[in-house]
Amino acid sequence: MKNRMLFTAFLWLLSLTPAGAQRYTPHERWPFVNEDFASGELILYDGRRFVQNELNVSVVDGKLYFIERDSLKAVTGVVKLARIAGEEYILANNRLMKVLRRAEHGAVLLDNEVNREAMGRSDVGYGFKSSVSSTEKRSVLYGESGQSFSLRLEQRTPEGMKALKNAGEELILKEVKYVLVDGFGIVRAIKPDVRRVPGPDKKDLDAFWKERKVKYSDDDSLAALADFLYNARQ
Repeated sequence: MKNRMLFTAFLWLLSLTPAGAQRYTPHERWPFVNEDFASGELILYDGRRFVQNELNVSVVDGKLYFIERDSLKAVTGVVKLARIAGEEYILANNRLMKVLRRAEHGAVLLDNEVNREAMGRSDVGYGFKSSVSSTEKRSVLYGESGQSFSLRLEQRTPEGMKALKNAGEELILKEVKYVLVDGFGIVRAIKPDVRRVPGPDKKDLDAFWKERKVKYSDDDSLAALADFLYNARQ
């Protein structure tokens, strides 16, 4: 009886969760970080700033895309930073990565990209089979930078867009965190990689890691790590 009451309460709590709070899972025909394109600001490396309607980031190539006259197009020029729907993205390793936390001399970044190895398997478990889209390039972007894709008139209706966003298999993503250090670049947020960064004394790094209890899941400690690495290189 008690377990049934707990289960009922759990279902009730789920019913209170707004639909918008659910995280969108990119699909083959809509391989973007966000379910909807949104207005935002982009800053190019040459200093130019633009306000652009309907922006989104691709998990296929990490580029910034926009909708123009019913066509999806990649942003030309090297984008240094983009702000979309309240989120910041910084260009690193030729991909736009989401800013999880800012530091005084760097940032903590998250890279979302297609896990091509997992998508290439015939059976990835969990009761479904993966497609071969990673090799056939059947996504909306066809795996090619700068490729435009025309949206048919019927696809611009709410029903058509919903069908397009959920078309094909769900993409299996690989999430990787990085620490961005000003004047240096990025390093994967795991200790073995951080230890290879030139500059900090390894004993000082070990002491800092232990004192701050640096963990892959703790964005605050990773932000502090970015400042530590920056100061150690000065």
